[in-house]
Amino acid sequence: SRCIESVLAQTYTNLEIILVDDGSPDRSGEICEEYAKKDNRIRVIHKANGGQSTARNAALKLVRGKYIGFVDSDDYIALDTIEKAYSLAVQEKSDMVVFGFCNVKANGETGKAVIPHTEKTTFSGQEVQDVFLADLIGPDVKNGKQTDLWMSAWACLYSLEMIQKASWRFVSEREIISEDIYSLLGLYKYVNRVAVLSEALYFYCENAGSLTHTYKKDRYNKIKNFYKACYQLATENNYSDNVKDRLSYPYLSNTIAAMKMIVGSNQPKKEQLKQLETVINDEMLQEVINKTPLTKEKMLRKLLLEAIKRRRKELCYWMLKSKG
Repeated sequence: SRCIESVLAQTYTNLEIILVDDGSPDRSGEICEEYAKKDNRIRVIHKANGGQSTARNAALKLVRGKYIGFVDSDDYIALDTIEKAYSLAVQEKSDMVVFGFCNVKANGETGKAVIPHTEKTTFSGQEVQDVFLADLIGPDVKNGKQTDLWMSAWACLYSLEMIQKASWRFVSEREIISEDIYSLLGLYKYVNRVAVLSEALYFYCENAGSLTHTYKKDRYNKIKNFYKACYQLATENNYSDNVKDRLSYPYLSNTIAAMKMIVGSNQPKKEQLKQLETVINDEMLQEVINKTPLTKEKMLRKLLLEAIKRRRKELCYWMLKSKG
């Protein structure tokens, strides 16, 4: 309800609101229908469970507006999000508008805002791929430049015309993890102009029961497959070496997250160390770390990556354990 109410109360009112019930086993479907009776801007899709990407794709088949945005059902948006993003899109004639967000803790407390700070508001032509996309994927490890752009489906407004011309759809998270990054990596081949809104308009709510916090033994292999798939897609799309080099950032970040899950699991320490060792000794991980400059990394991340590079499993264990 919190999510839906934040959309219904937007200062920009000329909206088409599509609610997707992705085979929910609770009352979500009923709640969607109740809201549809109250507001004629709402349409409801009921479908068999297929995951977040299939839910978004189902909406893309029906959407009729000039622009589209995505809001996850456990999050919410500032009341002027659509007004500000749409105004900038029209003003700059952009295919996409990217904006910032705030983390919201489980207790409702709002955390630090992540606000994009790029050198200019609008990027066009080849610089969309060579400069903007590279910064969107991750910081420049060579000089430490950080723009705080966030590569997520919910952090932007999209031109529907562009999406339709590209025949673009989201790839399922059941095929490739971090599906937003992979899917957007494919979309940026068709983006000619993108504008940056330097405000935190989206509120990402932490959820202790989220699937992204659940430890599974095949997690690291999926992370490897994600990196290889992204690198292959970047190559097929003729993206610059700068873009391909930046892909190491989400790969290493996801690997660190998986290692945190290992040490945070309820397995015996011996088993945790064994699994850490398997990850640390992976040839592809070692190859990526060895070719990635670490001098400009933040201190704790740099120390951990150095420990991984030197295959120091015990040191990695205690660093991850103490950092939580």
